[in-house]
Amino acid sequence: MINYPNLPNSTLEISEQPEVKEITNELLKQLQSALKSNALFTDQIELSLKGIVRILEVLLSLDFFKNANEIDSSLRNSIEWINNAGESLKAKMKEYEGFFSDFNTSMKANEQEVTNTLNANTENIKSEIKKLENQLIETTTKLLTSYQIFLNQARESATTQISNNQTQAITNINEAKNNANNEINTNKTQSLEAITQAKTNANNEINTNKTQSLEAITQAKTNANNEITANKTQAITNINEAKENDHYQNIDFFEIE
Repeated sequence: MINYPNLPNSTLEISEQPEVKEITNELLKQLQSALKSNALFTDQIELSLKGIVRILEVLLSLDFFKNANEIDSSLRNSIEWINNAGESLKAKMKEYEGFFSDFNTSMKANEQEVTNTLNANTENIKSEIKKLENQLIETTTKLLTSYQIFLNQARESATTQISNNQTQAITNINEAKNNANNEINTNKTQSLEAITQAKTNANNEINTNKTQSLEAITQAKTNANNEITANKTQAITNINEAKENDHYQNIDFFEIE
């Protein structure tokens, strides 16, 4: 088992920082306020003159030495606090130096154990990786086998379906072909009968029209001949009558002379 030293406590044993007393007076506050504000220039001059007088009074009074003692005491307290804080920080740094020294010593002592642990962990990791590889190969083989079975079943199902569809398609095609042939033969028979009937009707109509035309021609010819004969007879009669009338006129003409 690897042993490490405990980390030192990081808390510094430093007392509370002493308060530094602010040394000021009301006149200084008034002067600072007047200079920072938009007060009248005369007010600023007046306060400045008062401040100069006050400075001279302070320098000549015992208050100066009193304030100096207060400042010196405050500074001594602050310096003492800083020294104490520095000593505490030095002590804490020594603790950390000791910790790191012990830590380095323990690391050297435990180096072989750490190496053995790392090597063991490496072997364990390699063994686990090998197990995972074997499991992955086994799982992949099972998946491929299942997928191949699925593909074979799908192919057989598709082949069966295609064969059924092909048989049904051939049956449908033959049935459609037979229906088409029957319909063509029926239409052909009906067409031939219709053509024959139309031909017969046309021949009958032609013969009827021919007979009627011949009869009409014969009748027209007869009527024309009769009319020609009648006209011829009438013309001859008219000519004969005209000749007779002309003969009688000639006779009368000669008798008159």
